[in-house]
Amino acid sequence: MKRWIDTQIPSYAESITDMSGYDKFSKKAIEFGLPQVILFASKAKSSPLTKYLSAEFRRRVLLAEVYPTKKNKELMDKYGVQSKLPAIVVIPAGGGDPIYYEGGEDGFTRRKLHSFFSKHALKEKVFKKNIVPPKEEEETPKNEEPPKTPVGAEL
Repeated sequence: MKRWIDTQIPSYAESITDMSGYDKFSKKAIEFGLPQVILFASKAKSSPLTKYLSAEFRRRVLLAEVYPTKKNKELMDKYGVQSKLPAIVVIPAGGGDPIYYEGGEDGFTRRKLHSFFSKHALKEKVFKKNIVPPKEEEETPKNEEPPKTPVGAEL
């Protein structure tokens, strides 16, 4: 019964299978202005805890799961987590240095992870992409008049 219930919990975590998947994930996070939370899993299956966190922090962080495969080795090397699985890395919204979760052996509990995610998640949910207004054409300074063009009178 527990296994069936575990399969019914929705997961809002992105699954990264290679570097191109990571690039898409990163681009999406930047478009929406969300912090990136990357979970380097030790198993090839989502845990109920991961599903819970993905639902709890949906639209406040963008959560991705990276499974230990040959295709993901490059990404694991990039963050230096190959020998420390499971591991969690947060990239703040707007970029910056990665923040590593230092939970230790017993640190992957619901309360500790919820507290860690709360520190790095946005306070408000994001529903739309960050829209950067297009640059307007150069405006004339307020104290200068625009150049006058001759006006022809037609009869």
